[in-house]
Amino acid sequence: MQIIFRNVKTNQELIMPVTPSDFYVEDGRQVESLDMTDTGQVNLPGLKSLFNEQKEFLLPSSDRNYTASGWTGEPYAVVDQLVEWSNDGDVLRLIVTDTPVNFPVLLGPVRHGQKDGTGDVYVTLELRRYRELQEEATETNQNTGNKSRAEPQGKKEETSYTVVKGDTLWGIARRTYGDPNLAWKLAEFNGVKNANLIYPGQALKLPDKGSL
Repeated sequence: MQIIFRNVKTNQELIMPVTPSDFYVEDGRQVESLDMTDTGQVNLPGLKSLFNEQKEFLLPSSDRNYTASGWTGEPYAVVDQLVEWSNDGDVLRLIVTDTPVNFPVLLGPVRHGQKDGTGDVYVTLELRRYRELQEEATETNQNTGNKSRAEPQGKKEETSYTVVKGDTLWGIARRTYGDPNLAWKLAEFNGVKNANLIYPGQALKLPDKGSL
């Protein structure tokens, strides 16, 4: 299991180098309790709950046997990226691999520091689920039988991609083909000798899945 943040606007991906020992999310509706004069207390379905959680992540100062593949041991580069996303108010997809968790969040203030003299950085993220108003409007239109103008009109097939900071072939393969294991075949198709090493500005060809 890995925890990944993907910027909705830029498609940049950030794979957290160490997965926390536990991770919980909250889904569903709140329950509203009302006190009725004649019948007593009753419970009614309330508004949809919005996930709101603080989580601490370890950013090691070096590559170790428990860090994610390709971790460079530059914790403050990750801190800088998280702070930038928080300051810009960017919407991120919170993705927990091997689970159904994949939803939009906003980052609150990024708390970070050191506590054991090893150079490792500990970062605490305030994760608040982002409610997409467009999605809410679509649900309303479906309930009334009206077709939403926000419905997709067909996605144009992607044939090429320019790598941006934070990208991995694993993430690109997952986004494009729904299968991160195709990263190795994508690397071979593009003549990339080391699938763990791509750089911003690099042009990649993204063929049809059947061509890999």
